[in-house]
Amino acid sequence: MSVSLVLQGGGIRGWYTSGVLTALREENIEFRKVYGVSAGALCAIPYISGQLSRKTAAAYVKNLRDRRFMSVGNLRRTGSYFGFDYMLEELPRRLPFDYRAFFSSPIELEVGTTDLKTGRAVYFGKDELKKSLAPLRASCSLPFFANIVEYRDYALLDGGCVEPIPIDQPLRDGSEKNVIVLTRVGSYREKRGSRLSDAMLSRKYGQYPNFVNSMERHFQTYNREVDLCSRLERQGRAVVIRPRGRVGVRRYRDTERMMQMYRMGIRDCREKL
Repeated sequence: MSVSLVLQGGGIRGWYTSGVLTALREENIEFRKVYGVSAGALCAIPYISGQLSRKTAAAYVKNLRDRRFMSVGNLRRTGSYFGFDYMLEELPRRLPFDYRAFFSSPIELEVGTTDLKTGRAVYFGKDELKKSLAPLRASCSLPFFANIVEYRDYALLDGGCVEPIPIDQPLRDGSEKNVIVLTRVGSYREKRGSRLSDAMLSRKYGQYPNFVNSMERHFQTYNREVDLCSRLERQGRAVVIRPRGRVGVRRYRDTERMMQMYRMGIRDCREKL
């Protein structure tokens, strides 16, 4: 039976996902393939390389106070709130990250992005990441807060725009069972955006009408995917790991709260195992 791991994004809520993946690593649980979008894709990287642990998480969280990680200053200088050069190049060298272990691992990775031209999801595997980390950068590039990533013939942004929970792709690929890590409580549902947000979206990305249309339906997509995950779990075709309580931080540099989320992920995963 083919079993895949599916990782929702969620920005700082990704610390919950990191906790879940740490628990899986501690139990030596691996999967044939991992699907991730945005923060979920980032969390998958050290899991696949075998480096994700409580020790590395503690070392990583110390760097979040560095304003090169994310800041208004970054936004003014580069057009992106997130310092991707710092996140994807300098930090991996400093910690360091084992690229050889990542690329030689038998675990496959599919990084979800959004193509603005079509308004659809595009997934990139490890072979593509060997050539460039642009797909990973794109998967974490939030609309309004990051630049469009031009890669090959695509204009890319955050994978969570059109597939916030990347469950459709593994089903298309024939995955028979999926372990799905969500970063919001089960009762959470999204609401339609305001007219103001729709107007801002059209003004900023008007040259990409397919993307604008997909974003206006984002709330419907998210709610459908949450319901699909629950249905698959009832059918015995999925195991869903999600927070039982509220997950979130008020400030991006609230490292204590991040570690609380991380420990919550470890606990919730162990209770599901």
